[in-house]
Amino acid sequence: MLLIPFVSALVLAVTDVSHASVVVVRGGADHMEQVLAQAKVNFIAVDPVELPQLALNGKQVLMVNCTGDMSAEARERVRRFVAAGGFLYTTDHVVKTLIEPLFPGTIAYAGTTSERVFPVQVRGSDQDRGLLNSLGGNAKEMWQTAGGGYTFKVLDPKKVTVLMESAELAKAFGSGLVAARFRYEDGQVIHVTGHFFTQPGQKPSATVAAAGQGFTQFSSNVTEAKKADAPRIDSLYAAGTRKEVQLQAAPAPSAPAAATMGRGSGGAQLGAGEKLKLMEKKNGYTKVRDQQGNEGWVNDEAL
Repeated sequence: MLLIPFVSALVLAVTDVSHASVVVVRGGADHMEQVLAQAKVNFIAVDPVELPQLALNGKQVLMVNCTGDMSAEARERVRRFVAAGGFLYTTDHVVKTLIEPLFPGTIAYAGTTSERVFPVQVRGSDQDRGLLNSLGGNAKEMWQTAGGGYTFKVLDPKKVTVLMESAELAKAFGSGLVAARFRYEDGQVIHVTGHFFTQPGQKPSATVAAAGQGFTQFSSNVTEAKKADAPRIDSLYAAGTRKEVQLQAAPAPSAPAAATMGRGSGGAQLGAGEKLKLMEKKNGYTKVRDQQGNEGWVNDEAL
């Protein structure tokens, strides 16, 4: 696991996302936040530079717009978010800028596209399709690729489920995959080629005039799927601290504090009653993961 310190004398005001069900990371190409706003789904939009400090938790959905360019620290924050049970949704160039570095051996960049519309076929079971299973109208039959967009390929079919594909897209660009899904630790990732705000039913301009019914349904799926997932997260993170204790980098009394993200000024100090996932025991210590995705060791007496 990558451990990176995130201490800076110049810390900007941190956006409070702790109570948001959907957090959107702004991008230079796709604009999922425009579609969500038109569909009247509550969300908070943030810039990639804010990610390392955000109090993301495993009951949220994190949407990363194309192009997905961000620092190594921001990428690590996303990885911890997914590990803690979070749902990550990404589009287009993000397969190369974020998915490949964070989740090697799953999916990878396969080539570029031009702006065209293709018929698509939905694959997998209703459970596998997840957020995409109820897309209706044109969104279910047609999909638009972006000019200069990225196709992708599956590296490990045992890990990755194909959700949508197109034989016509494959003839045009070599890969016909439109959407895929895989799990990582306690969370999951869905990646889609193309841009959501330019799909059929959307108006591809700076301001979306009207969201298509399919994307209204998609937006509803986002929040409903994560609500339904909440009991699973609660069952995984059911252990609690009996008293305040420091999250340590190793199972030893002299070990330094673990490097944490998203915990604000509290850092590695865990409060009494904080919910944790128990992972491993060693030398009177237990390795735990908090709901922000930080991992470390605590004395067994504190649990």
